[in-house]
Amino acid sequence: MTGTEAPRTDSPGTVFPNRASNTSGIVRAELLRWLRDPVVLCTIAALAVASGALTYLAVNVATGGAPSGDGAVRLQTDTVLDAAATDEQLASMSRSGLTMLVPVAAAILGAYTAGTETASGALLNLAVAARRLRFLFVVRAVVLLVLLGAAGAVTGAATLAASGAGIARTPELGHLSAWHGAGTVLAGASAQAVLVGLIAFGLAALTRRWVVVVISATVYLVALEPVLGGLVGEAYAWLPRAATSALSAPGPDPAHVVPTVLCALALVAAAVASLRRDRATRG
Repeated sequence: MTGTEAPRTDSPGTVFPNRASNTSGIVRAELLRWLRDPVVLCTIAALAVASGALTYLAVNVATGGAPSGDGAVRLQTDTVLDAAATDEQLASMSRSGLTMLVPVAAAILGAYTAGTETASGALLNLAVAARRLRFLFVVRAVVLLVLLGAAGAVTGAATLAASGAGIARTPELGHLSAWHGAGTVLAGASAQAVLVGLIAFGLAALTRRWVVVVISATVYLVALEPVLGGLVGEAYAWLPRAATSALSAPGPDPAHVVPTVLCALALVAAAVASLRRDRATRG
């Protein structure tokens, strides 16, 4: 057959569009949808601003340039930045802000993009073909991966810039560079966002309860894993948040993050494989 492939018809009144154009249309629709989604954009912006602001305040406290707080609100840091401070001490403060907020924001983004799939007009139109539905979710997972990686990098850059601003007014800290080891910090923040976000994406797609996934992930990341850390001893380094947070530090042990990587891949694969036509229209 020459020229443009004619639409395929399997039964009277049923017309299937050209597969190539259909595929490109799915990719384009998903990419544009999530790049313009207000919840996604606001979450990424809030993450960058919050991490930068928290780091700036912490650095100011560490330099003695601001009070640690008064009344019911108090900001404390174990690091003191003085004339003897090192670049690694400053970098550790940037990493603290990132590893505190990036996993939570990544869980929100991952669960949200999977749990709101019925809002996609493209998904509902393609619900007649399970293979197209699964392909759409694969595309969505890839788009999410790119968004999470970008969110981690942008947040890391904002946090490092905030660290630099925090020491700028202290002449005795002129020997410090906020961008020391920036490549490791940015790559680590991106990797952590991707892994945590994909785990939340898979869980939300499988359970169809994205709000529950967000709440559960937040409780685990903020409260449960630190408690587990006191119970499991050295095995704490293998837990998801600890393992992914270590990626931002110099010389991480790649073996510690392998279980988290496998978990993320397995959940996404299971979510895509479990998609059926009835799930597209079920609320």
